[in-house]
Amino acid sequence: MATFPKAASPSQQPSGSEDEDPSLDEYDLYSLAHSYLGAGGRKGRTKREAAAHTNHPSPGGHERKLVTKLQNTERKKQKAQL
Repeated sequence: MATFPKAASPSQQPSGSEDEDPSLDEYDLYSLAHSYLGAGGRKGRTKREAAAHTNHPSPGGHERKLVTKLQNTERKKQKAQL
């Protein structure tokens, strides 16, 4: 099993580890001393902020695709008439 690296300086160690709950093992102490910031996920935002800044579903469906298709059809018709 892999072992976790020790903290670089004593300031990163949890203070008062003797006063901590005796049920905490080395992995628990490491997770308390080193906060994990995931690689992306919500990008440092809260769940509420992440939910507010998402791609919301469009009730109309593929509007941009349909508009582009109709515009291209009109262009082709105009070229054919010339």
